[in-house]
Amino acid sequence: MGQERKEAEPHGRRVTFRGRGLGVRTPARLTLLVCPLCSQRNGDRMAMRGVCEWCAYEPSKRDEEPV
Repeated sequence: MGQERKEAEPHGRRVTFRGRGLGVRTPARLTLLVCPLCSQRNGDRMAMRGVCEWCAYEPSKRDEEPV
């Protein structure tokens, strides 16, 4: 895991997307750690962009649920 990801988690809340995947929501952005569509772990760069590097899935904010 990269340094950026470790810093993002304490300042945000962990979320899933209709019970799948894993992300961290901060007021400024979504960090997508595990894709809810293809279930792959995201790399640091794409995780910080909120997009899956494997299938290009971009989660909708309306699908977010707290962990």
